[in-house]
Amino acid sequence: MIRQDTITNWQRLPVVIVGILAGLFWLLAMVHNLNYFFVAAGTSILLVTLIPIAFSKQYDWFCPWSALILAVIYGCTLPSICMSFNLPSAAYVERNAFLDQPVEYFVKPTLMLLAAMILIGVGYFGFPAKVRRVPISRAISPERLLIVCAVCGAISLLSFAAYFVLNGGLGGGLSSKRATISTLDVGRDDGFRQYGYLRHFAKLGNIALLLLTAYWCKFRVNSRSGLAFIQVCILGTLFLVSVAFPFYASSRAAMVWVVVGFIGVLYYMQRSIFNFKTVAAVGAISCLVIFATFVRDAGTESHRSVRERVGRMLLDRHGPDIGVTSHIVQNIPHKLDYKYGKTMAVWLVAPIPRELMPNKPLIHSGPVIGQKIYGLQVSGVPPGIVAELYWNFHLPGVFFGSIIFGAFLRFLYQTFQNFVVDPVILAPVYLYAIFPIAFKGATHSVGPAVVMPLVELTTICIMVYFVTVRTQIHTSTAMPIQPESMIANRGIRNAG
Repeated sequence: MIRQDTITNWQRLPVVIVGILAGLFWLLAMVHNLNYFFVAAGTSILLVTLIPIAFSKQYDWFCPWSALILAVIYGCTLPSICMSFNLPSAAYVERNAFLDQPVEYFVKPTLMLLAAMILIGVGYFGFPAKVRRVPISRAISPERLLIVCAVCGAISLLSFAAYFVLNGGLGGGLSSKRATISTLDVGRDDGFRQYGYLRHFAKLGNIALLLLTAYWCKFRVNSRSGLAFIQVCILGTLFLVSVAFPFYASSRAAMVWVVVGFIGVLYYMQRSIFNFKTVAAVGAISCLVIFATFVRDAGTESHRSVRERVGRMLLDRHGPDIGVTSHIVQNIPHKLDYKYGKTMAVWLVAPIPRELMPNKPLIHSGPVIGQKIYGLQVSGVPPGIVAELYWNFHLPGVFFGSIIFGAFLRFLYQTFQNFVVDPVILAPVYLYAIFPIAFKGATHSVGPAVVMPLVELTTICIMVYFVTVRTQIHTSTAMPIQPESMIANRGIRNAG
C-alpha cells in the first residue's frame, strides 16, 4: 500500500457534523425557505463522498477519493452555500448563478449529480484490488538530481518570462491573463492565445520541487547546519518559480496544487505536515490566492468589498456545481446539441501546439458553454464530468460513465500501490500526475482527467529517468513510506 492511516473517531466526527447539517438544511428548505435547497443539496453531496471514510478502518489521505472530496467542497458545497445565503449579493446570485430561474429548475439535475457521485463511489470502492508487485530497479542519483532540477527550474523560469512578455507584461492587470474568445472557431481567432507549450514547460519547476523535497526528506540533515539553510533556499526558490506562472495567468487552483503536492510528499515520506515550513508554505500560497483574487480585473473591481470578492471567487462556476450542471442539462438540446463523445475525442489532439496545427479545433468545451449559456467572452465555464457525460450520452452516459470513472481512479491508484520502488521516485510521480485526476475530472471535464495526465505522467517519467540509475531494490525495503509494522509483516511473509 502507498500509505494507510488508522481512522479515529475524532476523524469520523466531521462526517457526523456534515450529516447533521445536511438534515437541518433539508428541514429548513421544506418548512422555512426553499432557497435552503442548494446548501442542503451541497452538503448532502459532500456527505456522500465522506461516508466511505467514516466506514473505513484505514485510509490514505492522498488517495484519488480525497481529491474528489476536494473537488466537491470547492466546486459544489461552497458555491451552494453562496447560492442559499446570497453571497456576494442576492442580485449577483440571481443573475449569475440562477440565471433568473426558479429553484424547481435545479431539482432534477441536482438529483442526477447526487446519483453520479454515488455511482463514482460504486466504481471506486467496488473495483477489485489486484495485488501484483512490480519491482522497478531504479534509484535517485544525487548528482543527476541536482543538475536536472536546476535545468528544469531554469526552463520553468524562462517559460514564465516568455509568457509574461507575450502577454504584454503588466499591462491590463497583474493576475488577470485570461484569453478573450471572440469566436468559437478558435483556429481563426487571432486574438485567442493560451501558449500551451509554455504552460507545460513552466510546470517543470513544480516537478523539480517535488523530487528535491522527497529526496531531502529521506536524507535528513541537521536543521541547524548551513546545508539545511541552503536546501530551504533552493526549495523556496522552486516554490516561487512554480507559482509564478499560475499567479500571472490567474489560475488559483494551480497555485493550490503546488502546495498540495508539497504536503503530499511530506506525508508519504513520513514527515510531519504540521511544522513551521509546511504552515509557512500553506500561509504563503493562501496569501497568493487571496491576492490573486483581489487583483484580478482590479480596474473594474476596485470598488467592491471583501464580501463581494470572496463571494465571486466561490461562485466561480467550476465542476460539480449545482448551478452549472443544471444549466447545461436543462439547455440540452435547446442551446447545446448532443455531442456523442466529440468533446472527449477532441482531446486527442490537445498535445499538438496550435502553431503546428493552425486549424486545431477548440479543445476545451468551456468556451462553448460560456458563450451559449452564460454569454461570456473570456475563459469559459467547464462542464465537470457529470454534465459532460450527460451532454454526450444522456442519462446512460452518466450512469455508466460515472462507474467507469470511479473504477478508472481505483485502477490507477492500485497500479501505483503495486509498484515496488523507492518512495523518492514514486511519491512525486503519483502526486504530480495521478492524485489530481479526480479533481480535474470533477471540476473540468474528461479530457483534463485522462489525456492531460498522460502528458504530465510522460513528462515526469522522462525527468525521473534522467535523475535515476539502475540498481537492485529489495522488495522488503522498497516502500518505506508505509507504516513500519506493515513493512515488518511483509518481510515476514516474504521470508516465509
